[in-house]
Amino acid sequence: MAWVAVAIGTAAVIGAGASYVASSNAADAAQEAAQTQATAQEKATAAQTAAQDQAITEQRRQFDKIQELLSPYTQAGPGALQGMQGLAGLRGAGEQQASIDQIKQSAQYQELARQGEQGILQNASATGGLRGGNVQAALAQFRPSLLNQLIESQYSKLAGLTSLGQASAAGTAAAGQQSATNIGNLYSAQGATQAAGYTGIGQAQAGGIIGAANAQAQGTASMIGGINSGIQGYAMLNAANAPSMNSGIGTGGFAGTYGQAQAMYGGAPLGYQTPMGPGAPGGYYKAQ
Repeated sequence: MAWVAVAIGTAAVIGAGASYVASSNAADAAQEAAQTQATAQEKATAAQTAAQDQAITEQRRQFDKIQELLSPYTQAGPGALQGMQGLAGLRGAGEQQASIDQIKQSAQYQELARQGEQGILQNASATGGLRGGNVQAALAQFRPSLLNQLIESQYSKLAGLTSLGQASAAGTAAAGQQSATNIGNLYSAQGATQAAGYTGIGQAQAGGIIGAANAQAQGTASMIGGINSGIQGYAMLNAANAPSMNSGIGTGGFAGTYGQAQAMYGGAPLGYQTPMGPGAPGGYYKAQ
């Protein structure tokens, strides 16, 4: 029956080896799965980051376009404001006089003055009062009155341009603030995306390492348990069938008591071998 013991021990060792190989394969699979998950997470993070970068670029492009469209109006505003200040005398008498002279020398003033004076003369000629004092008074008052009207008109026009420039500047500022807010939100979202991605990658890799370690630990424990079982089975069968091999089964086995085991060995003193591992069969007596 010795060959049966050898077969049992060999089978136990083979089973333990197979269990270890299986656990090793499981560990490799766990690591591979974790790496696949980490790679997918990394790609997803990169795709989200790229999309957010595109959104940031578009926000900046839109703001630049708004600045370009409003630029003529914002540039007109400061010039118009200076013209208003000059015409009102806020920039000194010399600049005020230069502004008035510019109006007097303008084609608009010259043409309106010519037409107005011609109208006065034609009306006086038709009524026979060409040489009268009223005609001369009308001619003397016409140009100053016309100049005053044109000064007020010019001031109103400059005020309109100033308001337009101010509104354009305010619109540009509002667009800039909104763009900054949007870009800030996108950067925050991008940071959160990257943080979540890195966390996911770390968790996936850590999970793979832990899974592989657990699988290897289980395989090692199974292998040790199988080897111990094989050794115990081998010892039990040898003790039952070949007492002369200096071993004997303990309590619960073929030799139920110390006396029985000692009798099997011709009365020689025996020692008691404790179980070889957790869950292993009971101990056995052996010659000292």
